[in-house]
Amino acid sequence: MLLKTKVTLARWLIDETNKDTYRAGKLTGQKHPKVEKELIEAVGGMQSLLKQAKELEEAPMIGKAGKFSADWRYMGGDIKKLTYDVSIIPELCRREGIKDPREHQLDLIGQIERWKTEVSEYEWILPYYEKMLDKLESGKIVRDAEDELLFECLNYIVRLHDDIWERKLSSDVFHNSKKFMKEYKSRIATILRNHSPYYIDGMSDDELLAMHRVHSYAQTLEWKGAVQYLIDGECFVDTSNMLYGTILNSQTLEHSIPSDASGCKRIMTIENKANYEDMTYSEDTIYIFCHGFFTPKEVRFLKKLVELVDADCEFLHWGDMDFGGITIFLFNQAKVFPKLKPYKMDVEAFQEALKKGAGMPLEESTRKKLEAKDAGILTELKDMILETGQVVEQETFI
Repeated sequence: MLLKTKVTLARWLIDETNKDTYRAGKLTGQKHPKVEKELIEAVGGMQSLLKQAKELEEAPMIGKAGKFSADWRYMGGDIKKLTYDVSIIPELCRREGIKDPREHQLDLIGQIERWKTEVSEYEWILPYYEKMLDKLESGKIVRDAEDELLFECLNYIVRLHDDIWERKLSSDVFHNSKKFMKEYKSRIATILRNHSPYYIDGMSDDELLAMHRVHSYAQTLEWKGAVQYLIDGECFVDTSNMLYGTILNSQTLEHSIPSDASGCKRIMTIENKANYEDMTYSEDTIYIFCHGFFTPKEVRFLKKLVELVDADCEFLHWGDMDFGGITIFLFNQAKVFPKLKPYKMDVEAFQEALKKGAGMPLEESTRKKLEAKDAGILTELKDMILETGQVVEQETFI
């Protein structure tokens, strides 16, 4: 059986007062706690309570100042209640060797103000700090406010202008190459998910962090088809003979830019790897593996490619018929391919898949997100998913 930790009467009074109102700045006013079993046990029994109450009554700036008294009963053998003014808390904290809760709250407010000022030019993140300040100023306990490394990491990411591997970020901020991934990655991603201008519902933590230039894996672009591109503006590469596909790694992608795509009549982005692999090389088509949301480096390369193809080039996207597939289609349409149209993502293809028994249940949490989604030209597909309560993955059509 675990014994409860004993505290002094002074500490008990501090804890009793340490509420939202006190931390928010209400530093005066009387309190009258009753002497009950919980208090007696907390301070080590009745005799200990009687002794400590007497000491506080006789203490300068406390009892001697008329700010603490006990309602004594039975010739000093019992106490019914205590009466104290909240203004004695700073003195009690001094006696206990701890920081006054109000003073600590003010310190936190000051720290958050400084972190906010540090990124004041980035308006999108300011509401995060403002909301935290509102809570602190109203006296709320905000656990994240105690963690200065969290804000150092967040502000580091907010101000990034160049791509960085997450292990390098972790080393820079925490002086430990793995601490970010183990302790802070999901917390930072949650903050970004609520405030980042780049977040699109359905993005993974890695995809969202990549939008902020933090990369967890080698960023690659993969396609089948004839594309000519230059590396560092000099080295010419032609993928016409790469019948089974071309992959640019992160560094090559950063230093490359498309130079020609004449003869291309169709560009198709394909969400799932199996379907992409199943595609056969075609001289007039470029098949691009869309692993999810294209990262900034990929977007830059592909937008240049769009500028090079003929005006009559067709743009298609083939993805899952679910919330994620619709979201990725809309992202590609908005960020890369303005003329993008869906391929095998219509009501007819959906019904065909259901007849084959390929449907899977639509989760209730996803249903709510889908209901709120503006699906654009995929609105009919969205309505069919909601009506049937089913979703279909792209591999059905391999």
